Amino acid sequence: MEQERRFAVDPPETSAGETPGPELLGRLYRPDARDWDIPRLLEIAEPSESIRQMTIEQVLADTPYFSDWRAYLVFWRWLRTQREPVATSDAAPAWELTTQLDQGQTGHCVGFGWAGWVDAMPVAGTYQNADGHALYYECKVIDGEPGKENGSTVRSGALAVRERGRLAAFAFAHTLAEIDEWIDSQGSIVVGTPWTKDMFNPDENGFVTPTGAGSGGHCYLMLDRIADEDAYLFQNSWGPGWGHGGRFKMKRGDFDGLLQEQGEACCAVELPH
Repeated sequence: MEQERRFAVDPPETSAGETPGPELLGRLYRPDARDWDIPRLLEIAEPSESIRQMTIEQVLADTPYFSDWRAYLVFWRWLRTQREPVATSDAAPAWELTTQLDQGQTGHCVGFGWAGWVDAMPVAGTYQNADGHALYYECKVIDGEPGKENGSTVRSGALAVRERGRLAAFAFAHTLAEIDEWIDSQGSIVVGTPWTKDMFNPDENGFVTPTGAGSGGHCYLMLDRIADEDAYLFQNSWGPGWGHGGRFKMKRGDFDGLLQEQGEACCAVELPH
């Protein structure tokens, strides 16, 4: 059955007093004019044949030649030639993620959203909860607010992961068409959106509805597009006891509304490690 394919375990019972609350949010919206979007990235002229014959490692090592453009050339090359869609099956979503992270009663969702991205296929990692917390504090150094517990941005998370050598460059998708193309063929997407009161409790089918009063901003991971339900599948970082084994779904139209209301969808290609 579709629900059995999308959720690895049945949703655990949540006792009184264990319902996640706004203290688990922590994503800040702070767009930066220096950020690239997907259409701009694809306007980059095709590199020469000699460049296209180089390995990713050779491109990254040739700093004097590529200067600041080297990361985008790597990104372009992976986007156009290196990635092959992972075949879907009845056993797992397109971008398999077996690690379920739990940020605890913190606002470290940005660190955990990116830690989940590292762990997800097609380049699987081994990040655990400690890595999610560490990434958050690395974000706060980038923010110029070391040690503060006031949340961070998806952009700072991307920069922190880049400094760890796990990605070369990143770009933001702004339409569902761009998101669909990426999630269908390239990999998972780190998203940040407003979060509302009614989103804390997925229904019996795993869906959240962005209604009710706003509770703040949240960062989480998009894993799959579910065409027959006109929905996306997401992994949260509130432990396996929340939602359906830590996951939830949202109708594409509902997600688009959040995306247009100070939402972000960060696409990045993970480097080998």
